[in-house]
Amino acid sequence: MSRIASAVHVLTTDGASGRCGATVSAACSLTDAPPALIVCVNRTSRIHAAVLENRVFCLNTLAGHQSALSDIFAGRAGADMEPRFAAASWEQLVTGAPVLSDALMSADCSLLQAHDVGSHTIFVGALKAVQLGSAAEALVYKGRAYHSL
Repeated sequence: MSRIASAVHVLTTDGASGRCGATVSAACSLTDAPPALIVCVNRTSRIHAAVLENRVFCLNTLAGHQSALSDIFAGRAGADMEPRFAAASWEQLVTGAPVLSDALMSADCSLLQAHDVGSHTIFVGALKAVQLGSAAEALVYKGRAYHSL
């Protein structure tokens, strides 16, 4: 799977179970009518339970210069959430999920469906709002390394 090039995202949520975030790469658009996307999350991760309870999430697509932020949300700087969120500037759109201020693109979603497949859950999000950033390059992960596209 390391040969598949993937955009890099920080998935965030906030609500009754608290604020949580993690780096993900398995995400894509699903439909345009109604607008929806999917993101795949390991069921053992902390964000999995948080998204299920909060019922909202934001998929923040990282810009080419944000590899350090990807590492932070991948847990390379520790498991605590507060230092992760302190490493960047955040906003809110419609759902209350944290929106990365300088992301390439942020998709604010309510949880529409969840489907378990193997070790992961496919979360289907109904798009509620989109915020576009000004960065020109996307962060991509391939061959166990970051690249700008």
